[in-house]
Amino acid sequence: NNFTNSVAAIPSGQDGKWDFSLKDNGATASTAYCLRAVKSDGTVLNTYTVIPQITTSAAGGTVSCNTNITSTAFGTLSTSAIATASPNASTTMSCNGAAGCTLSVSDLNNGLSKTSPSYTINSQTATLAAGAEGYGIQGATTTNGTGGVLTLNSIYNKTGFQVGALSSGGVVLASSSQAVTNKEVLITHLASISNFTPSGNYSDVITYSCLGN
Repeated sequence: NNFTNSVAAIPSGQDGKWDFSLKDNGATASTAYCLRAVKSDGTVLNTYTVIPQITTSAAGGTVSCNTNITSTAFGTLSTSAIATASPNASTTMSCNGAAGCTLSVSDLNNGLSKTSPSYTINSQTATLAAGAEGYGIQGATTTNGTGGVLTLNSIYNKTGFQVGALSSGGVVLASSSQAVTNKEVLITHLASISNFTPSGNYSDVITYSCLGN
């Protein structure tokens, strides 16, 4: 389509730059396309030596994931024990793209938080101990589902009282490099407090999301 410069004049001998919005319009996946500007009658521009190129994204197929609960609770936290929230969360993921898919976890508060006055038990990658503040999750895969192998991020591949930290920016929890169907990840939430942890009603908002690779 014809385009014009309506922003500012570009003097002879100087450069100008235009931004174009591209739509794939059903273009073939993983394919390179070159673009060049020409005159409206199809004549090429003089001394046009740079041809921009784009490559369409790989076919991602469909991706779906479902977490089986909307809430879990620690109950009353105590300095004498490490608490495990009940019930555990289970996220099931499916994707039919050849490159597989990724399950990520993000945390709104970067920890367990309360208001009035505000205080946060920070999430951390650590081994929790009774009497010391800590909060995080463990992940585990199950034998459910078919397709490629679902691999846990080593940050969350923990046992005992070891936990991985949560982040508001999101962290990869598990991923597959091949298509999977109904692959499952179990998530355990653990927390501990110290004698200096203010009393109150603590909460957090955790989001599990899936994306094709």
